[in-house]
Parts: sequence; C-alpha cells; structure tokens
Amino acid sequence: MSKNDKNKKKTKAKHGIYFWLKMGRVNPSIRGYKKLQRYLEDMERDLIDLQGGPEKLTAAKEILIKATIEAYGVLLLASIYCKRDGILRPDLLKKGIVELQPVLGRQFLAFLNTLRQNLLALGLDKKEADEVFDLQEYAREKYGKKKARK
Repeated sequence: MSKNDKNKKKTKAKHGIYFWLKMGRVNPSIRGYKKLQRYLEDMERDLIDLQGGPEKLTAAKEILIKATIEAYGVLLLASIYCKRDGILRPDLLKKGIVELQPVLGRQFLAFLNTLRQNLLALGLDKKEADEVFDLQEYAREKYGKKKARK
C-alpha cells in the first residue's frame, strides 16, 4: 500500500452539515459552497419579505424562518454529498452490504418534515384571491335577472 492510499483511508468524506449547524456557515469555502451560502441567505431574505419585511416580523416567525433555513441547508448539503459520493456506503458495499449513507438516515426525513411544517406554519401555502367575492352582488346578478324576465 502506498503512502497516498493510507492518507485516503484516514480522511473521511465531509458533507459540512456539522459545521453548518454549529457555525451557520457553509464550509468548505470553495466556489460552489460559497454560492450555496449566498443562496441560503437570499432564501432567508425572501422568506422575511414574504412575511411583510423585517419590521413586521414577530419573534416566533423569525425563529421559524431561521429553523427553516437551517433545515434547508442540511438537506442541500446532504444532497450534494450524496451526488458526489453516492447514496450507498462504499465501504460496506465492498463487503456486499447495501446500506444508505448515514446522512440519508432518519435525520434527513426529520429535516425534510421540519422544512415542510415550518413553511406551512409561516402560511406560505395560502394564496391570495384575485378579487373579493361579494355574495349579495352575485345573488343580484344570478337571480335578479330571472325575476326581471318573469
């Protein structure tokens, strides 16, 4: 075994999730990860704007937005890791054992559910009506004309 092979075995592939959760920054700071950091910051600003801006943001909504961005960052980092290193653990695959990468465990589903629930709690599933519906006006239009014909 060469010296390079030994070094490859000792270094683990990193997904950056622990650093993201601890520091709130995407690491390592290479171009693709800096782009991801900027994207998450833009998403946070957009979520705040959808709630009416920073001046209308309550403490509860701010917490929900921060938790949403954190969960979204974890999901994106896990996805990038799996695209780069595959969804199956290569060390166990060599032994004939098929197992998903640890980042795809229960935590992945928990973060996905957290993201979904937070977005629902923030009210982002609600759509505004194009126009206000007036029942009296509708009744006049629909039934008022029939009375006039008789």
